[in-house]
Amino acid sequence: MCSFGNLSMGRKGSKVSNRNTKTPLGAVIMIRFGDTLKQLRQRMGLRQDDVARMVGVERSTVANWERGVKQPSLETLVKLSQLFGVSLDELVGVTEVTTSSPLSRYCSLVSDPLVKLLAERTGVPAKNIAAFIAALQVSGDACSCDR
Repeated sequence: MCSFGNLSMGRKGSKVSNRNTKTPLGAVIMIRFGDTLKQLRQRMGLRQDDVARMVGVERSTVANWERGVKQPSLETLVKLSQLFGVSLDELVGVTEVTTSSPLSRYCSLVSDPLVKLLAERTGVPAKNIAAFIAALQVSGDACSCDR
């Protein structure tokens, strides 16, 4: 069994509950795999047996995942993320509940597809565009004026 703070990744098939976990960096991580799986499946108009057949498991296994009774293997998580066209973070319902720092804003902006496109079209380096946008966001956060 692997443990990270209060977040545990047990053996394949171990019970998992929807819970909040505090990481060493102080971010609260919310894990809602079962809920997310059910929402994605229903959004695509699939039944549990459809998903089971596509990833090579029994229908009851998918039902157990959705109820939080069991968790899939990493290999199956990858198959599911490809099936639904979402990242692993989205699939397992991991969201960080923190305020982002200017550095993290900048880092996420540098790799943003729209920033890359703007850089390509204007000839301005993506890192300069990202820095400008991050600075605007920071100054917007500090602004107390009425809009």
